[in-house]
Amino acid sequence: MKRVLPFLLLTLLLLPIGSSAKDDPKSDPFQNAFANPVDDPELPRVLIVGDSISIGYTPRVRRLLDGKANVHRPNTNCRWSAFGDEHIEEWLGEGDWDVIHFNFGLWDWYGWSQEVKATPESYAKSLESMVMKMKSKSDAKLIFAVTTPPCVGPEKKMEIVVSEERAEEFNAAAREVMMKHGVAINNLYEVIGEERAKYQKGENDVHYNDAGRDLLAAAVAERIAEKLPVE
Repeated sequence: MKRVLPFLLLTLLLLPIGSSAKDDPKSDPFQNAFANPVDDPELPRVLIVGDSISIGYTPRVRRLLDGKANVHRPNTNCRWSAFGDEHIEEWLGEGDWDVIHFNFGLWDWYGWSQEVKATPESYAKSLESMVMKMKSKSDAKLIFAVTTPPCVGPEKKMEIVVSEERAEEFNAAAREVMMKHGVAINNLYEVIGEERAKYQKGENDVHYNDAGRDLLAAAVAERIAEKLPVE
């Protein structure tokens, strides 16, 4: 399902940075993922939940959806699925959301900071619990992002290689949960596809260079735009 999104990518490259960047980049939502915007009450509200990959593309998604949606995210790295399940209600807060785009996976695969390492079964259980909590607390349209691929070589912190077979076990478990609950899927794994070497920062790094972040942001913005309320 990999799609090239030339219009959105071109828009991302040409959009000007907000004037606030000149004063304080930390407060500019187009540069700082954690600088949530002041809401325009005329626009729908979007919440992005996810790990550092989502932190990387969040400012770009804001730029692509500027004037179309207020795009927020929790002021943290949302880490692995069990951590997300523990905190999702806190991240939802008391506001109303129109769309929630969420992903977990890389932390579950690699086991970063987990005393009890995730399995496909525990991953599915945590994701299902999160979906139920989001549905009970919000009327938002939910989009689950199948997480981006592992790095090619041994990851620099864990020094292990996550095989495509292991990744697919987790991804298949996630897709089953989402299909069960009618949650839309945004397959970011396929967006990157076989071009990890082109877009990731290195063979031992799961994170993305600017071109990779632009590509992911275009895919995320497009999927969110499809779910925004129609006037």
